Amino acid sequence: MRLPTFSILFLLACVSAVSACASPYSAAGPDDRGAIARNGFSADDVGYVLFDPDSGAVVAERQPAKPFAPASVAKLPAMAAALAVLGPDHRFETTLHVSGRLGNGVLDGDLILKGGGDPSLSSEGLAELLRDLGTLGVTQVTGRFLYDTSALPEMAEIDAGQPWTAGYNTGVGALSLNFNRFRFDWARPAAAGQPVRVSAWSVSDTGRVPLDSVTVQLGAGAGAAFTPLAAAVGDPEGERWRFAPQPGMAASLWLPVTRPGLATAHVFRRLAAEAGIALPAPAPGAVPPTATLAALHRSEPLEVLARQVLRYSNNLSAELIGLTAARRLDPAVQTLPESAAVLTAPAMMAAPRTDWTGLRLLNHSGLSAASRITPAQTMALIRGAGPAALALLPGEDEGKVLPPGVRAKSGTLAYAKALAGTLTTAKGRTLGFAFFVTDEPQRAAMDRTMDRRIAEIPPEARAWLVRARKLQADLLELWIAGL
Repeated sequence: MRLPTFSILFLLACVSAVSACASPYSAAGPDDRGAIARNGFSADDVGYVLFDPDSGAVVAERQPAKPFAPASVAKLPAMAAALAVLGPDHRFETTLHVSGRLGNGVLDGDLILKGGGDPSLSSEGLAELLRDLGTLGVTQVTGRFLYDTSALPEMAEIDAGQPWTAGYNTGVGALSLNFNRFRFDWARPAAAGQPVRVSAWSVSDTGRVPLDSVTVQLGAGAGAAFTPLAAAVGDPEGERWRFAPQPGMAASLWLPVTRPGLATAHVFRRLAAEAGIALPAPAPGAVPPTATLAALHRSEPLEVLARQVLRYSNNLSAELIGLTAARRLDPAVQTLPESAAVLTAPAMMAAPRTDWTGLRLLNHSGLSAASRITPAQTMALIRGAGPAALALLPGEDEGKVLPPGVRAKSGTLAYAKALAGTLTTAKGRTLGFAFFVTDEPQRAAMDRTMDRRIAEIPPEARAWLVRARKLQADLLELWIAGL
């Protein structure tokens, strides 16, 4: 299926027009008022729908047409759509190409590293490429070392409404390595007059590599340990941070990579040097038509990667998988909102009786306080996902085991909690469900006063999430026992 963006938007407009007059769902269910009040919420804060996944018959509901923040629940329809578009056996490819002549271990030409959007690419994958290159006898490159990120648009971050230092809000691009995070280490001087020691590392399961694309400028001041510094256009040094040590701060922490293509190329160059292959400094470029494929690394099948996304909720992985699938449908996609609209369109068109008014998905990961979805819309997307995709859902929420028979994708933002999937009742009945609780005024107030230098959410927001998780547990218990 290959539709241009304007065609998909036109069809969505038609679907909205047809469904605008659809009747709202109505169904009785267990009395939830005690659970909502007991956990300190207003009835207006909560929305859910329970339904038969085969027939679509609604069993119980509350505010099914009210838009809520989906948080990471958005990953469920994104993974289902990607599986449908790309197929469960799809594998992401990272390739190495050579141009020029090879003789006596010297490549008299260029070496090009090309990314294919692999969300699981690690230092070990790069080492695999280098081993294959080594079998060709290459020990030196006289031309350029290029990195090609043309398969996907490259972005410095997923969502501009997050703290600068949030390791879950990384850059996105066709060459993304070790989940686009780096570990920053620092140590106070051992003696007066000595400098603070700092280092940046790209870390994988088997070790760490110095990350030469990151530079740190030492400073002083209270309030913010890290501040990103604007880089000059085309700056070969990559991303730059200002670091001002704060009292009591940890000696090591994770930070997001904002220029993933350049960072991956620098790690590759370091690994190449360890393997005895000298490379020049990396530069952006493209694989020429005359180049020869020298090495290929393939990811695990998409079905495996999607299961990992639904369990571990990695934002970068969701965005890369979603972008790849959306660009298969429409190669003109350049932004995450465009990508989310294109990838959701087929499911929307498959459920014309659903009222899609108010649906607003700004990315594939759910990392946005501005995205919105209704319980009824989530129900339609869950039904459209199909049994194969739903079988990938975990039986846990943020690492904590859910009640027996519950398999679901969770979502959490400050002042927003969500859970969607399937459950088995005490009577042995399998039901689909979508649950949301959001405090819109509190979230809006937090966003108005947000300081991107501060990574921690306010204590009152953490306390709110504790109550939201308790409400979620109470409602699951109520539904399992009473339906």
